[in-house]
Amino acid sequence: MPAWTLDELARKDPFGDRIHFALAALVCFTLPVNGGWAGFILAPLVGWGALRTLCWRRYLPAGPAGILFPAAAWIGLLAISLTWAPDPRQEWHQLWSQRWALVIPLLWPLMDRWRWLLSFTLAGCLLQTTTQTFEGIMAWSDPQGQRISGFETHPRTVAVWSAGVVVGLIGLHLGGLLHRRIWLLGCVPPLLAIILSGSRGALLALLIAIPTMVVALGVRRRLTARGTVSMAAAIVVAGSSLAVFHDRIMPQFERAAESVASIAIDGEATDIRLLWWRSSLRQWNNHPLLGYGLGGTADALRSDPELTTDQRVSERNLSIAVWNQPHSVYLQILLEGGLIGVATFAFLLLAIARAAWRNSLHHPLGAIAIGGLVIWMTTAAFDAWHTRSQPLAFLWFTALLAAFDPSRLLRDSVKNPPEGEHPDETSGLSKSRPSPGR
Repeated sequence: MPAWTLDELARKDPFGDRIHFALAALVCFTLPVNGGWAGFILAPLVGWGALRTLCWRRYLPAGPAGILFPAAAWIGLLAISLTWAPDPRQEWHQLWSQRWALVIPLLWPLMDRWRWLLSFTLAGCLLQTTTQTFEGIMAWSDPQGQRISGFETHPRTVAVWSAGVVVGLIGLHLGGLLHRRIWLLGCVPPLLAIILSGSRGALLALLIAIPTMVVALGVRRRLTARGTVSMAAAIVVAGSSLAVFHDRIMPQFERAAESVASIAIDGEATDIRLLWWRSSLRQWNNHPLLGYGLGGTADALRSDPELTTDQRVSERNLSIAVWNQPHSVYLQILLEGGLIGVATFAFLLLAIARAAWRNSLHHPLGAIAIGGLVIWMTTAAFDAWHTRSQPLAFLWFTALLAAFDPSRLLRDSVKNPPEGEHPDETSGLSKSRPSPGR
């Protein structure tokens, strides 16, 4: 009998499947730890995945197509924008960073083992955040958390993964997929790492994403009574943590509130980040439709009179903005891609959100993907994550979870059978379909 499902294909090609899964597991483990390490492992995963696709091309996945098409449009627009970029040879790395979109077709054939993939991701995040927490406790006197970077070079680079793991563990428990409350202890190291590193964006993202995910689970009737009790206990623990770390957290939010109040009341921006944002909006008016091209932020901000005064040039952080980014994904896309870039990127985010909402009816991973998307979109408002490998990989990993639907995965697995033969509906990937109420 010919192989009809990916599960049967794995049994028919056990050697190739084991290598494929091992490489995928290593990528999932290293992504929250160090983006460079994960990128190094991604190369053989791409090569092996391409080889398996060539040998078994009748098993090409169609389930994530609703996300891959908008992703291809977005990456294609970035490639085209290099033609009017100030220095295409220097800015190609931004296009290269979009290679993490490949995690969707590469991991999709392994999604019948999604529990293992998420377990490796959790293990990597716990390794990174436990190291960060230990460093934070040892360097408690450092108010900015600059030495709390773990295996990365910046303390807040992995904050989006830490927040995503917290949302994921809570969502899996609320959705009835993790019955033992002891799993919720895995939220402690990521949460402590976020607090100690001073990532206001990640904390704000958690405050928005968790209620959003709970509402999605409730509307889709995936919220269990046991999970609701655990959620109430988690709120108490979170409140206690905020009380303990009050002196560490509140001053940063107070400074942000003062900066917003000063620009709203007096019309003066005292925070350098608000200056970058206002300058980006002002410079966008010069090229509203197509923007300055990929990497055009430097030229745009250097030509802004407000940022080039002697007082502004003397400020320490100005060079970071001029030569790097305006600390906002949305404003950088507006500045470099214009209205067309913003519309294309919005179409991509809408496609991910739509897939997550549709599939949340069939599996709690859809609601968790909604929470992960909220995490990324919130943190993206305060930094240009779309040019960095780890946060960008988190977006595509979230898109992979958004596309997950056990029934669709089974349909993707079906090979065209000979006439008169039909695949067994209970075989293959259908075993990963959650039972009612789970």
